[in-house]
Amino acid sequence: MLMQFDAVHRRSDIPVRISPEAQLLHSGSGLVIGTGSQTTWLCDVYSDRGALIADFHDEGLVVIDGRALSVQGYLVRPEIMAPDIRNSFVHFAMTELLKRRGVFTFHATALEYNGNGVLIPGFSGRGKTTSFLSLLRSGYRYLSDDHPFFRVTDTGVELLPYPLKINVTNQTISFFPELRDAPSAVIHPGIPKSYFYAEDLYPGPLGQPCPPRIILFPSVIDAPHSCLEPLPKPLALEMILPHSLLVYEPEIARQEFKALARLVQQTDCYRLHFGRDVMDLPWLVTPLLDKHSTKRPS
Repeated sequence: MLMQFDAVHRRSDIPVRISPEAQLLHSGSGLVIGTGSQTTWLCDVYSDRGALIADFHDEGLVVIDGRALSVQGYLVRPEIMAPDIRNSFVHFAMTELLKRRGVFTFHATALEYNGNGVLIPGFSGRGKTTSFLSLLRSGYRYLSDDHPFFRVTDTGVELLPYPLKINVTNQTISFFPELRDAPSAVIHPGIPKSYFYAEDLYPGPLGQPCPPRIILFPSVIDAPHSCLEPLPKPLALEMILPHSLLVYEPEIARQEFKALARLVQQTDCYRLHFGRDVMDLPWLVTPLLDKHSTKRPS
């Protein structure tokens, strides 16, 4: 696989033109911020002459050649871009190439505990990051805060680490003393969330590739205690699909769906009714993982 990104001064300096015959596959935008409803980015995805083109409008353009497993990207004045926007170019291109190698991703946090993986998918405000941090601070190992990768192997689905910065809201910070008391050099301001790096607060080793064993679908409830509700596999698969990334080619979509179905099949799936006992989540989850550890052959 090969990825190359070039800086240009103006959009008109990009040497690629989208043909009139190009098929528009998807239009999307980034987070809306501020009172003026400013979007962080816009993106139109086209199929054009055998390539996939992501048009980021004034920010640039990415051309993905799936057959050659190569990417050519152009960023308009990247030196003045927000880091997250620059990163989105690379992440989009990388995930598209990896799909063609059977490596997929979706929107979730992921941790490893004694060789077993925990996945926590969820939209903003559902308690995904808070539950993730509750486990991380208790000795679980960090795999990913937002986009873990996974692949199907001869022995089943395997989670792969993709450790980046950890984004947190002010409310999440308020739950954990190590975040509340962290110096400003550790908790970095951002829009709309602050962020930090796991090694600055939780210096344990990163997680290793591992089989996923538990999927938690969190939902915040106004109750003193959290509880787990077992989910049937078909419902769990239905619930995880909205968290997978868009797929633009039918054959890759079929492969990703089969991989997701196998992932769900080999895990225990629960709805996490996440109460006010934020610190106590490991007491619920760890015994379930310990059962998987005892099942391993000696």
